[in-house]
Amino acid sequence: MELRLTTTTYDSVSPVTEKGRRSREMIFKRRTLECCVRLSSNRVVFIAAALLFVSCFSAMNVLRDRLSPPSEKPSVFREAMRNVTKAARLDTASGSSHMSATQHPRLLLRYVKEKPFPHNKSASHLSGEKYISDLASILARFHSRVAVRARRVVNAHSFNYINNVPDACTGKTVETLLGVPSRVDSFTQRQAIRETWGQFSTVDTNKVVLLFFLGSTRDKNIQEKVAVEAQKHGDIVQETFIDSYRNLSLKSVALVRWVSLYCPDSTFVLKADDDMYINVPRLLSRLRAQFDKGPLFMMGTLHLNSRPFRTKGHKWFMPPSEYRQKLYPNYLSGTAYAMTTTAALRLYVESFYVRPLFLEDVYLTGILADKASVPRISDMEFSAQKIEPTGCKFKTHISGHHNTPEEIRKIHAELFDPDLRCKK
Repeated sequence: MELRLTTTTYDSVSPVTEKGRRSREMIFKRRTLECCVRLSSNRVVFIAAALLFVSCFSAMNVLRDRLSPPSEKPSVFREAMRNVTKAARLDTASGSSHMSATQHPRLLLRYVKEKPFPHNKSASHLSGEKYISDLASILARFHSRVAVRARRVVNAHSFNYINNVPDACTGKTVETLLGVPSRVDSFTQRQAIRETWGQFSTVDTNKVVLLFFLGSTRDKNIQEKVAVEAQKHGDIVQETFIDSYRNLSLKSVALVRWVSLYCPDSTFVLKADDDMYINVPRLLSRLRAQFDKGPLFMMGTLHLNSRPFRTKGHKWFMPPSEYRQKLYPNYLSGTAYAMTTTAALRLYVESFYVRPLFLEDVYLTGILADKASVPRISDMEFSAQKIEPTGCKFKTHISGHHNTPEEIRKIHAELFDPDLRCKK
C-alpha cells in the first residue's frame, strides 16, 4: 500500500516540491546508470564508474536534505512513511482497513512543521512534534466516535500561527466557543461584537470563549494594527494563508483545527460571520435541548438540493473541474451555524482528505459533514437574511445577517433592556 502526502496551500507555494525533487533524482540516476552501462566493457573502468555513482548519489542526498524547506524534511517524511506503511500493511493483513488513533496523526502530520511568520517572529506556534502529540491525544480521546482510515491526505492545512491564544480554554470548563471568521481589516465589526453579544465571554469566562479567526495580509500597516489588537484583547487567531473571499474555507478549517487542538473538552462551537448578531442565551438554550437527544449534530439554516452555478462570472460560479455533481449535498448557511465539539473534530479529520472548495458552507457543512456522518438540523431561528434590527425581532431569533456595528449595538441594547415590550 503506497500512501502519499500532499499539501494544498492556495496562495502559499512551496519553493521546492517533493515531486520536483523526485523528478530530478530519477533523471540523475538514469543518466549516471547509462554512463556505467556504456563503460561496462572495461571492468576496471566499470567498477570506478559504479563507485563514482554511489558517491555522487550519497552527496546528492545530503545536498537535497540541506536545501529542503524546514516543513518538508525528507528524512522525517521517509521515517513517517515507513512507520505508517508498515502499520497499514499489518492492518491489511489482519483484514482491517482501520488504523489506531495513535498511528493516524503520524501519517497526517509528521512532516508538518511550524515556522515563524515574518510579521511576528515571536508569534506563539506549535512545534511539529507537539502538533502531532496533541492531535494524537485528541484522536485517542474520540477514538470510539471517529472511524479513522488510512487514506491519501490532500489538504494538510499546514499554515502557521501569526497570532494565537493557545491558553484560551486552559483551566476552564468551557461549554461554548464563539468562533467568528473575520476580515483582517474589520476592526469596527470585531469591536462591536466584543461590546455586545461577545460580552458573554467576559460575563461567564468559564463557560463561553470568544475568538476571531483571521487570515494574513500583505499590508504591513493593517498587520501592525492587528498585532496591537491581538495584544490588547487576546482574542485573535491568525494564520498565514492570505485573507480573501476565495479562502473562506481555510478560515473555517482553522476554526475546527483550533478547537481540536486547544479546546477539545468544550461542548459546543458556533461559527458566525462578523456582520451577524447572535442571541447567545437563546442559542445556548437551543443547543442544550438538542444535545439531550444526542452528542453529534450541526444546526442552522439548511439548504436542500442546491445546484452549482455554472455561469462564468457569477459570484458563486463552480466549474465542473472542481465539483462534478449536479447537486450540492445538503448544507447549512455559512452566515451562522452551530455544532457539537465532537462534530467539529470529525470535520477537522475529514478535511485532510478533501480538497477545499471556495464555498465554505458547502465544503464544511455539506461535503465534510456528509463524509463524517454528521447530522444537520434545520432550525428556523437561524436566519441568513437581514432582520429588522430591533430587540423585539431578535427576541425570537438566534441570528440575523448584514448588520452594521451601529445596528449590532442597537439590537443588543434593546434585547437586554428589562423594560422591553413587544407586540404579539
